[in-house]
Amino acid sequence: MIEKKALTVTELTKVLKNCLNLQFPGISLIGVVSDVYRAEGYKVFSLNGVDSKIKCVHISTSTNNNIAVDVGDKVRVNGTVSVFGKSGEIHVLISKLEVLESIFREPEGRLKEFPNSGVEVKNIKPVDFDFLIKSVGIITSVDGAALSDILTVVRDELPYLVIKIFPAVMQGKNAFESFRNCVSQILSHRDIDILIITRGGGSYEDLSVFNSENIANLFGLVDIPIISAIGHAKDDVLLNHVADFNVATPTSAIQKIVANKNKFEIKIRELEINLSNSIERLLIRKTNEMENVRALLHTPLRKTEMYRSGLKSLERRASEVIHGVLSARKQKLLQMETVIEKLQKSNKKYSLNPVIFTKDKKKVIKSVHGLRGDEVLAIKFKDGLIKVKVLNN
Repeated sequence: MIEKKALTVTELTKVLKNCLNLQFPGISLIGVVSDVYRAEGYKVFSLNGVDSKIKCVHISTSTNNNIAVDVGDKVRVNGTVSVFGKSGEIHVLISKLEVLESIFREPEGRLKEFPNSGVEVKNIKPVDFDFLIKSVGIITSVDGAALSDILTVVRDELPYLVIKIFPAVMQGKNAFESFRNCVSQILSHRDIDILIITRGGGSYEDLSVFNSENIANLFGLVDIPIISAIGHAKDDVLLNHVADFNVATPTSAIQKIVANKNKFEIKIRELEINLSNSIERLLIRKTNEMENVRALLHTPLRKTEMYRSGLKSLERRASEVIHGVLSARKQKLLQMETVIEKLQKSNKKYSLNPVIFTKDKKKVIKSVHGLRGDEVLAIKFKDGLIKVKVLNN
């Protein structure tokens, strides 16, 4: 038995591509658009039938660049069937695209296509926060350039920021399970302010995981704000509409945190200026109040000083008067002391003999002349006093 030569995958892909080109040199299909992915110069979408779908690639040219399709549109496509070498998927390379029925729907429609999906599309708005972001969780590949770009900005401009990295597989069949593990860890952390999901650009197949129902449901469980930074500005995935905020690149995501820091620095400076102005106004007001009080106290102080001067003058005059009176009394006392000394010397002469007084002791009797009969006299002895009566004279 002759052993057949084994083909490489590349060779098989080329054979299938040639066979399809020969078998289907040109086809026309009608279906409903889903899973739209737009990139620079081309867009990829799925064309859906009742129970099947096929991927379509539309290359933009100068003649068809204005043709816009969105999820839910019914379209007719003309083209050739081929095989995409990188993934081995069959796709239609579109040469002509015609929109038969346009059904415009907001991004919510993309989620409503998923049965039993409880996720709501959040308001996509400019990234702004009314609180200072101090900690950030990042879901990304640890080997990717996206993480390196973010950490460079953090090192240069956000030294206070706490970064918690949740390594993940960002494409391929293991990506969803990796994301689920990250979300499980995030739900157990209560100290993360926001979550950034980021990766660099890639092909439609590389970013397809971010267009799935499972991703929409999974990140709908996260109750902290989410910033989606998937791919480049031209890339649009379903996760962008599930997240709270959507930015074009990984660097743009971390720059929003820088803007948050700058906003609060401005607020702090404004508060400092307002506080300084308030203190200055308060000091001026209190100074004016003190001046007013001082003015009110000025007249009473002058009167008090005048009264104080008058009192000192009275005190000085009173002191002079009292000094004069005391001097006169002192002089009189000295005179009395002199008289007393003389009396004491005189009394010594009569102290040995009795002294006879009138009854009222006002007059000393020195002679019998002038005495009346029955007159009462007082005789003072050294050791006492007696009263006598004149019998006859």
